[in-house]
Amino acid sequence: MAIFKPNKRQLLLVTALSSALTVTGCSSTPDSPSAGKLRDKSEFLSGEYAKQRAAQISNVNYRLSLKIDHTSDTFSGSNTITFDLEKNNNRPLTIDFEEGEIASVSVNGQAAAFQFDKWFITIPAHQLVTGQNTLVINYSRKYSTDGSGFHRFVDPENKEVYLYTDFEPYDANRLFPHFDQPDLKARYTLDVLAPSHWQVISTTRENKITTEGDFKHWHFPQSAKISSYVFALHAGNYVVWEDKFEDIPLRLFARQSLAENVKTDDWFTPTKQSFKFFNDYFDIRYPFGKYDQIIAPDFNSGAMENVAAVTFNESYVSRGEKSTRARMNLANTIAHEMAHMWFGDLVTMRWWNGLWLNESFATYMANLAIDQASDFTNTWDYFYTGMKQWAYRSDDSVNTHAIELEVPTTGDALTNFDGITYGKGAAVLKQVYHYLGEEEFRTGVSNYLKKFAYKNTDLDDFMTELGKAAGKDLSQWTQDWLYQPGLNTIEASYQCEHGKISSFTLEQSAPKTYPTLREQRVQVGLYNFRQNTMALTDKIAVTYKGKSTSVDDAIGKACPDLVYPNEGDWGYVRVNLDAKSLAAAKQHINALDNATMRIMLWQSLFDSVRDAKLSAADFVDFALENIQGEKDHNVSRKIASSLTSTLRYLDMLTYQGRHDYSDKHNQVADTYYQLLSQAEAGSDAQKLWYSRFVSVANSPKHLAILADILDNKLSFDGLPIDQDKRWTLVAQLNRYQFADYQQRLTAETAQDNSDTGVNYGLYARVQRPQEKIKTEWFDTLINNPQQLKLARLRYIMAGLFPAEQQALKTPYRERIVGKLRALNDAGNIGLLNSFARMMLPEQCTSDNETFLAGLVKDSGHMKAVALKNIRASHQQVNRCNKILALVEKST
Repeated sequence: MAIFKPNKRQLLLVTALSSALTVTGCSSTPDSPSAGKLRDKSEFLSGEYAKQRAAQISNVNYRLSLKIDHTSDTFSGSNTITFDLEKNNNRPLTIDFEEGEIASVSVNGQAAAFQFDKWFITIPAHQLVTGQNTLVINYSRKYSTDGSGFHRFVDPENKEVYLYTDFEPYDANRLFPHFDQPDLKARYTLDVLAPSHWQVISTTRENKITTEGDFKHWHFPQSAKISSYVFALHAGNYVVWEDKFEDIPLRLFARQSLAENVKTDDWFTPTKQSFKFFNDYFDIRYPFGKYDQIIAPDFNSGAMENVAAVTFNESYVSRGEKSTRARMNLANTIAHEMAHMWFGDLVTMRWWNGLWLNESFATYMANLAIDQASDFTNTWDYFYTGMKQWAYRSDDSVNTHAIELEVPTTGDALTNFDGITYGKGAAVLKQVYHYLGEEEFRTGVSNYLKKFAYKNTDLDDFMTELGKAAGKDLSQWTQDWLYQPGLNTIEASYQCEHGKISSFTLEQSAPKTYPTLREQRVQVGLYNFRQNTMALTDKIAVTYKGKSTSVDDAIGKACPDLVYPNEGDWGYVRVNLDAKSLAAAKQHINALDNATMRIMLWQSLFDSVRDAKLSAADFVDFALENIQGEKDHNVSRKIASSLTSTLRYLDMLTYQGRHDYSDKHNQVADTYYQLLSQAEAGSDAQKLWYSRFVSVANSPKHLAILADILDNKLSFDGLPIDQDKRWTLVAQLNRYQFADYQQRLTAETAQDNSDTGVNYGLYARVQRPQEKIKTEWFDTLINNPQQLKLARLRYIMAGLFPAEQQALKTPYRERIVGKLRALNDAGNIGLLNSFARMMLPEQCTSDNETFLAGLVKDSGHMKAVALKNIRASHQQVNRCNKILALVEKST
């Protein structure tokens, strides 16, 4: 799952459930050793209590009946739960269910003296029997509107209603009462009464549909034994397309108003390619029968690996022609979620501390599948520029952490879901692939999946199977890489005599705060400049460890002009170029005959800007000197990304009146426009330079070009201006209040009344640098956020204070902090996460840095998701101030 969900607050498991004991008449007391831990009255489930409950019950099955409708914001259901209870149980049993209404509860045919504490139901111990028990719970609940649990979406175009579930890590109990923890796997039998024109999709394929008036009754056979967070229910008037891979039926679903934009080949082709690859690689045939993919509105993350019913964000559907990168991104996500069918769904972590391995493994395996079994190329270059840079940035941040760490509660489960969990974990798995060997790694993974199918595991189970397959003890490797945080650096140190290398070592270092030195396998690349080309003359595979490792195989090789000690990007490590290599890279960067190497060198230069070692102004000049000489599209993307990001630092100096870099900004815009004009019609390069030009256009000259494009006075062969592109133009014109920006927004809003159009319209409107606009929409965020669903609020927050308008946010700082604290106390975790991430002041000034430092100091009591964003914002402003100071010093 590509997740950007928040965590919730950590809780202590010491509160006595005295009220439940009073209701049940249980003779045990909280201090009685036989009573075990009693559950805290909280919206979260602790790992300690979950472990106790897993020992208390087993052999769980659910028979779930639901009635859903398009006319109500509430649904109703009945769940029959059968389970086995341990001998000599004297503890009450809790069933997770958040904020619904309980109509009745029976235990073994008798009415239960239950208690409902808003987040869970408590059944007294004396009403349960040793062995099999049957609970029947009748209930109702409101649909969710925040994209989690059982979400309800109303299409503004045609008023059709669409429902879908999103449960990870602890939201399945917002659909039905049950034991919502991953190690209590269960089988599910489902029937659903739904409007007759709806599709209903679940983990198994329906085996009977009957008509009951205006409704149809859908019946689904019993599922395999799975965890509740990957159970699924989706419903609505979805359009369906069907296909097949061998004997596996494939279906794709999208809402009616979006269907015309769905290009089914972009979905079914990578689905079939990934099935072929994973069936062969794991040596286990796909275990869940059918495979559905549902494109879901308002979805919070990229996608979710529900068993046989995967959900995807609608951003994967474009209203125009996609770039190769966009199609590849979709294919990668399809492969990622499919990998979860084996690693995560078939074999599942015991508790949420193991969730990183699910995500890291799926991330790595998706890239391996795209690299080896798809029509796309340069997979690992994309991995390096995207996922791996996310990892490096996270590991170099104040919020870094170990890959594997304790997760006290479900509220903490996603606290650390970031570049460490996805990017670093995947990069480490890529490293262990090289460290152990390709076939050894594959064999270990296959053996693990076969041994633990339909079961729950811990990290040791996985590492043991890898170690067995490779004949290696991985205990120290596991300790160093998975339980210790931090990013190491390597640098080549060498001497040459008579044109030959006479000595060569790899020097490894670590930050003082995280001093672990690690062992890993890399390649050392030796480059020489000959005939106007900087060519790779040798590469040497090396397993290094400790502070210094001799590379004896390099002795006697031709003295290199450039050395790169992570050739091919095998390792997870930061590279420091030696002085000679850095000078050669700057002088001959376009002469390097290896596109991957050029990407990594450009990244190293940009890292120097972020570390305030290279002036942002100097980097912009260097990029402008070399960008037009670059012919590889992936390298051009890397340069453009780094150039645009670096330009923002210079823009900040302009906005603050400290130094005018508007000419530099216009020079970048002119260069992008020139590259756009020169690009081949319909090419990825044309799409790249168009989007880059639009993003930096802010002068009257460049904004006039945007207006001409919007008015069809200017066009580019092979580049249709679709509706989504029109909205980016309208937003940019409103951001800088250029020409008839108000009339253009009004016209575009009338033309596009889709859900996407409503979101874009809000985003464009709130960007205007007008006090009235800022006040109106800030008040909506502060006082009446319930008027809009979370998806809408995110667009407002994203657009309200663009980079050049950060000074306009300063008068709102105290109110922002006040709202942050109110959201922290209120428990609206989704809004809290988004608000903390997007609304904290980001202006790069010493005053703002001091303000944020004080906020960090005063926020230790806040929920981890809020504190993490506060600390990140402070570090970001601190970094920015150092970058700006270096520019001013160098000017």
